[in-house]
Amino acid sequence: MAERRYDVDNLKNLQEEINQMNPVDIADKLEILPEKSVAIWIKLLNKDLLADAFTELRPENKDRILSILSEENIKDLVKELDEDELVDTLQELPANMVQKLMTSHIEDSRRTIINELLGYPEESVGSIMTVNFLSVKSSESPAKAMEKVMNSDLDAEKLEQIWVTDDSLVLIGFVFIADLIRNKKATIESITEPITASVSPTDDQEVVAKLSIKYDLGEVPVTDSEGRLIGIVPAEDVIDIVHEEMQEDFANVTGISDQSETYLDEPSRTIAKNRTTWLVICLITATMTGFIIQRYESILAKAVALTAYIPMLMDSGGNAGSQASTTIMTQLYSGELSAKDFLKVIFKEARVGTLVSLVLVAINFIRILIVDNVSLAVNLTVSITLFLTIVLSNVIGGLLPLIADKLKIDPTVMAGPLITTIVDTGVLLIYFEVASVLLGL
Repeated sequence: MAERRYDVDNLKNLQEEINQMNPVDIADKLEILPEKSVAIWIKLLNKDLLADAFTELRPENKDRILSILSEENIKDLVKELDEDELVDTLQELPANMVQKLMTSHIEDSRRTIINELLGYPEESVGSIMTVNFLSVKSSESPAKAMEKVMNSDLDAEKLEQIWVTDDSLVLIGFVFIADLIRNKKATIESITEPITASVSPTDDQEVVAKLSIKYDLGEVPVTDSEGRLIGIVPAEDVIDIVHEEMQEDFANVTGISDQSETYLDEPSRTIAKNRTTWLVICLITATMTGFIIQRYESILAKAVALTAYIPMLMDSGGNAGSQASTTIMTQLYSGELSAKDFLKVIFKEARVGTLVSLVLVAINFIRILIVDNVSLAVNLTVSITLFLTIVLSNVIGGLLPLIADKLKIDPTVMAGPLITTIVDTGVLLIYFEVASVLLGL
């Protein structure tokens, strides 16, 4: 982008314009503007708006912006960033920059908290939670609580609900700020909403996403082993987690790269490596099916017509299994199902598979009668195999995510490759065994 010339009037207009922009849009501009223009924007932006925009930058651009900022600007920026935002930034920056920020720009009072947050595993609740929240004790009055709200320097969106603890700081529930205003003469305890769910700082961040979806939570409280409130995961972070987990699951199911970088920025070698793993699995599957076909070569030689229906049967089985696994994974994600529902899922998917297969078998039987010039025995062989394939694929597709969940394995990683392998192998074995019986081969 060509550098823009500025005069006093232009700068005034620019300052007014950019300070009305959304932080996300500011971040987009900062990533493409030349260094001189970025320096001007930094000087013109309000400190809090600059901080909000900074959190939206990609890691490499955060490093770039910090290199442009003056020491004073960096100090101001660090002050404006919440502890969880600082942690996210530190995790993304080079080691030398992290050392500089920790030693020169982060106050001692905040350093302890930040080091504690940095100590949590990546993608854990502790690594994303914020310690900036407002809590009151149940023994306090609404008027006292409102006084805390009025004196708080937290952003307005973090004050929509106030957390309530007992005298030992054990989490009890929360109150809405509107209820504090409306019920000044009541007790805090009488207007406290109970806690639907909470998480531990060592839990995987995916737990937050599941609970938020299941209970429709805006903020998710984080408690220690004693039940004391130590942090929260705000709504905007919950949305980010849901988005990240959806991307990760989609990548696992399809066998493509779960790209931490944008598609164009990620090295071709990295993308190729991630895709190759899936393709190797498919290659192995194809090899296994090839062995089965070779074993039953004599049957195919005597009934060549059977060959034409193999792709349809394998595709039908794979699609049915994928539908079932996707349904179960969605239910697992939302908390509606767990590994203990093993038998229920078997019977449910068996019933669903039976109903679906009856429809497909009827349509396919009529299609073969009208279109294909084959014997009734061949038609029955294909129809029976299709029926058994759909039922089996549904049951397998429903069970694999539950087994993965029980083994503490990401269901999306396990379901995709195994469904392909098991279903393709099972279809061929069923097909040829049914053919050998019905056709007398």
